[in-house]
Amino acid sequence: MAALTKNHGVRFLDAGEDARTVLTPDFSTITIVAEAHEANPDIFPLETNVHLYGDEADKIAQLGDAGEIGETIDDLLSEGIAASILVRRVEKKSTRNEQIGAIIGDPSDRTGLWGLLDARAQTGVRPGIVISPGKTNDIFIGATDVTMTAQGAGYSQATATFASAGALVVPTGTCVIVGGKVTGIQITNAGIGIVAGVTCVITGDGEGATCTVATGAVANPAALTMSAVCKRLLAIGIPDGPNLTRTETAAWAEKLRRDDGRYLYAIDPAVRRFAVLDGSDDTILTRPASATVAALFAKRDRERGGPYWSPENQTSSGIVGTARPISYYDGEVDHEANFLVSTCGVNTFIEGKELFGSETLSNDTNWRFINKVRTENAIRASLPGALRKWRGELFTAHNALMVVKTVEQYLDELVSLGVVLGYTRYFDRGLNPNANMRQGILRIELPHENTPIISDMQFGMRPYAPAFDVLAADIQRALRGYDALTLAA
Repeated sequence: MAALTKNHGVRFLDAGEDARTVLTPDFSTITIVAEAHEANPDIFPLETNVHLYGDEADKIAQLGDAGEIGETIDDLLSEGIAASILVRRVEKKSTRNEQIGAIIGDPSDRTGLWGLLDARAQTGVRPGIVISPGKTNDIFIGATDVTMTAQGAGYSQATATFASAGALVVPTGTCVIVGGKVTGIQITNAGIGIVAGVTCVITGDGEGATCTVATGAVANPAALTMSAVCKRLLAIGIPDGPNLTRTETAAWAEKLRRDDGRYLYAIDPAVRRFAVLDGSDDTILTRPASATVAALFAKRDRERGGPYWSPENQTSSGIVGTARPISYYDGEVDHEANFLVSTCGVNTFIEGKELFGSETLSNDTNWRFINKVRTENAIRASLPGALRKWRGELFTAHNALMVVKTVEQYLDELVSLGVVLGYTRYFDRGLNPNANMRQGILRIELPHENTPIISDMQFGMRPYAPAFDVLAADIQRALRGYDALTLAA
């Protein structure tokens, strides 16, 4: 062929390409972001992702007894699994607000939860299940509204400066100026961890504008950060609820319900676990439930071979009960377990041991069930690696077909597993104009439906009159038999 480089002799050319096998990554590594201030810094440096397995006792011992990480690993191991674990140790702080701030971290500096974005690059392991036990349950107070007590005059520019003693994050806002007056202040950041009153001073080239600031409950910032990070990682975060009353749990969950809420599997209340402290003191600890739930996620993944199934209906082998009783009655609607799951989107334990609920905190009902979200995460994480082969290849019909075949083979397998109900794929010419294809852009439409769980089993109970036909026939047969016996006698 004149189009190929000239050669005298024999050579071998890769003449054709076929579809590639899609490999699904592991989504079961439990990732802990917490403090362990007695840890060996050589093995567990601060703000560094470290991978270990649950059976590496010598390495776990280097975490020390103080802090949350060691206790959390005990919670995991008490479920009878030797999990794959990622640990990210943050600095121990002196106040609760400061400790929450360390857990949240900074997205620019990649500290705290944000540091998990570097975990795969640092360890080769993908965070699959993210927890920060006991750091997501606070009901934080922030600025909710600003009321102008005087609008002042002569303003062309003005600045609102908020102050609140002891706040983790002080609120911020911008002034609205109309006709030289400050007519309002728009809150741009509600602040976090308000423990005292909030004041606001307005400065600018005018004078006389004053205001008051109202405060109220805001979304837990650690849980919000967990959802944002998990979206980037295609992971699932397990935030602990407030462990108070169902009313407070409902309010806490409602603040977190949003688009990224699909990546959160909330759990409430806390659980109780037997522990031996300092080698001698036997006691029952009240512990955040997130570690126990994370272990049940990993256990089901290992039993069934992937992340496509809900962790629901498993019984914990590591807890002796819940921190408060949760009412539950088979066949009934009016009980606290159903309220938490169906009304709040918060999962719980029933009968002190069985995980109940498959809900996320999504505000989109399509992503209500955690198994659908994890299946979608697996699809979106798995396909890019397999399709990487065709990046940089010539834009031909054959290569486009191989891309589609690769996708088909993977989704066919998911359909066979029962985790995807069905799918289709097509090439929409309208979405692939010549100008886009000239730039190497290929778009394939891939509608698919991930399999939901069975959530609400309904049985229509009504009288069944034909049953009396059966009864009448039985009576007639009985009488005929009796008559025959009587005649024979």
